[in-house]
Amino acid sequence: MNCDVDVVILGGNVVTIDPANPRAQAIAVKFGRIVAVGRDDELRPLIGAGTKVVDARGMTITPGFIDAHCHPMDAGRRSLLRVNCGPDVAPSIPEVKQALINRAQATPPGTWVLGFGYDEAKLPEKRLLTREELDEITTQHPVFIEHSSGHIGMLNTAGLEKGNLTRNSPDPAGGKYGRNSAGELDGCVFETGQDMFIGRGSYRGKALIPDPTPEEDRKALALASREAASLGITSWHEMLADPPMLRSYQEARTHGELNMRATVYIHVDYLNETTGAGLQSGFGDNMLRIGGIKLLGDGALSGRTAFLSEPYAGTTDDYGVLGVSPVEMEEQVLAAHRAGLQIGIHANGDRFLGMVMDAYEKANTAFPRQDHRHRIEHCSVMNTQLLARMKRLGLVGIPFGSYIYYHGEKMSSYGAKRLETMLPHRSFLDSGIPIAGSSDYPCGPWNPLVGIRSCATRKSRAGEGIGLGQRITPEEAIRVYTMGGAYASFEERTKGSIEVGKLADFTFLSEDPTTADPERITDISVVATMVAGKLVYQKE
Repeated sequence: MNCDVDVVILGGNVVTIDPANPRAQAIAVKFGRIVAVGRDDELRPLIGAGTKVVDARGMTITPGFIDAHCHPMDAGRRSLLRVNCGPDVAPSIPEVKQALINRAQATPPGTWVLGFGYDEAKLPEKRLLTREELDEITTQHPVFIEHSSGHIGMLNTAGLEKGNLTRNSPDPAGGKYGRNSAGELDGCVFETGQDMFIGRGSYRGKALIPDPTPEEDRKALALASREAASLGITSWHEMLADPPMLRSYQEARTHGELNMRATVYIHVDYLNETTGAGLQSGFGDNMLRIGGIKLLGDGALSGRTAFLSEPYAGTTDDYGVLGVSPVEMEEQVLAAHRAGLQIGIHANGDRFLGMVMDAYEKANTAFPRQDHRHRIEHCSVMNTQLLARMKRLGLVGIPFGSYIYYHGEKMSSYGAKRLETMLPHRSFLDSGIPIAGSSDYPCGPWNPLVGIRSCATRKSRAGEGIGLGQRITPEEAIRVYTMGGAYASFEERTKGSIEVGKLADFTFLSEDPTTADPERITDISVVATMVAGKLVYQKE
């Protein structure tokens, strides 16, 4: 048997996230795990004839980044099959329309023309697309454009007709249909108003927009894996997984094509099937495992539909959208909790956050579990009372990392007082509440360095400071994006820091984020990414 270590990395600036040994120069790897961490002179004797030696040349090495809330498969599907209507690609409505016209001209009549990433707040027009504008693109195809938040859809007349929607259609529970001043549908569908088109809720299995094929999903996962590796991400938590996604992940795992570690949280629509099969959190291996169940809740922070206890700034009666009944949510939480599953619930607004905590408290009172680690996804509009309750209930927070930077122009809707504890990373850490880094990609940028910069500066892209008292240090932010993500899925003993015995997942950076100007962190390059001691990305 070959006793040589497989890989030795020398000459690095290793940020270990291990309090007992916070900095090192060298790392040794055997069988995909870390077997030694220390100085170059300490690890050189481990080099044998079969050892691959990597000269880090002073690069900063961190544990591989973990994104604890994202939608990689959906992002890959969108990139492959839909028109990118995002502001970085189409920075005005005329340019969005032209991109859609080009796709319509290449699409057979009667087939859906689909777009994603539309964000009116970043366009000069500052508004959603109208039904009439989408009719100008095509009347021969149904059109559906997804907002960057994922909580709003925009359709042309042919798209509305596919759903048999007219001015007499009542708003669905937990959503609404946009209307103009004359009461006619304006083409916008909010929250559960999208369900018939995307196949959620009562429309499960009956989506008007066809699902991708297995081959398309396989390509989507491969595309997402390549992008993640280029950003230094080595693990992700896939939220809202459905059976086609699970099949694609398993096929990729079987064929050796999965080079990212995926923890999968299953859409609550499939709760009965999950509990009926006896599945529990942690089922799987260190490449692909079941995380738990994901529930939807209120609206979007960036879409200004989060469910609030006080109206949005500048309004008297706009409290956002409650997308699920509290009674239904409590029943789902109780069933998942009793079955031994970890639960993550989408919750942005303070009013809905209180409802989520009610559900968790009732379930754990009825069936006590010592270390459930139930999660609140996003936990955006917080306050001191909610922070104290979250700590008492032993919940894990998954706040947006990049939203202050990337969506800062939208935050004024919440008013100055609420912004003091909006996405309160400082308060979470000071209160001892475990949190993890997340992007909600494709709703926000996937790059963890954008999130680390946002957490450290609390400044928007325009340079506006937002809740500056909630800043954390770059090193704290790196911990949130590594060990925080590992803890959020019960994996802190196997990854999240560079320690002996843990998985050899590393991100190589051109500069040290802990010493760089925080506003320059996004200028730092990912030079290489390793998973299990093997390169999955190397910058050319």
